[in-house]
Amino acid sequence: MKNIFKREKTSFKNDFGHVLVIAGSRNMPGAGVLCANSAIVSGAGLVTFAFPESAYIGVCANVKPEIMLFPLEEKNGKLTKNAHKQVMDFIDKRNITSVVIGCGLGLKEKKFITDLIFSIIKKDIFVTIDADGLNALEGKQKNNIIKEFITAKAKIIITPHPKEFERISHIKYNSDDKYRKEITKTFAKNNNIICVLKGYKTVVSDGKIVYVNNTGNPGMATAGSGDVLAGMISAIVCNKETDLLKRVSTAVYLHGLAGDIAAKEKTETCLTSSDIIANLPKAILKELK
Repeated sequence: MKNIFKREKTSFKNDFGHVLVIAGSRNMPGAGVLCANSAIVSGAGLVTFAFPESAYIGVCANVKPEIMLFPLEEKNGKLTKNAHKQVMDFIDKRNITSVVIGCGLGLKEKKFITDLIFSIIKKDIFVTIDADGLNALEGKQKNNIIKEFITAKAKIIITPHPKEFERISHIKYNSDDKYRKEITKTFAKNNNIICVLKGYKTVVSDGKIVYVNNTGNPGMATAGSGDVLAGMISAIVCNKETDLLKRVSTAVYLHGLAGDIAAKEKTETCLTSSDIIANLPKAILKELK
């Protein structure tokens, strides 16, 4: 883990990646804010937050000042085809390293999200798909395979909770530890992705190796916790000091550890997702000692 967070004296911000967060909506601006805020605190050199323009007030009131804002065009309350073009042009022109998409975008944008994901994963970048990004892909798999994933140039990470996993994979979930490891590994292998199956003892697999996380607590079962994790993953994967699976697993581990530190101060009952972000520095410092 020390290698992941090591910085040379001559480091430049571009050395640590430019993360593009595509998230939020007028009714759920906080999901994108949590994702973007966690990405910048997790070490990304640059973070740009792309969101539907109707969410501007909610975003500006809560996003960290270090984050660049990128409002996307809407018409009659829906993202437009031009918004799709805005994103793709931005990825090319700004040399985006990592994209995270889905947090709080809303189910009404399902077609827009699906089309955008399938365009983005043609790029040789990291792509983390969470929440409504996963919900938008429901029904796109056949025989446990999403064909667009197989042909993708991107390194894809998905972060489903159990119900999202069932929707995207059509594999029935149960909480047996051995079964959870098997289905995570199988779906990751079949689709050439890294799958992070969230929950108690989160399972992470690239289809070959399986890691089971041992940090975290029930207080993290709260709104926005997954958005924080997605942002963390999108930032930490930009560091290339170790293999990708270990980078993703490190993000999962630190997310749980920050939650554990927060719970000691706030209690599990009072813990919020913002508390997880606030305690990320303590979690990283603890592991660097």
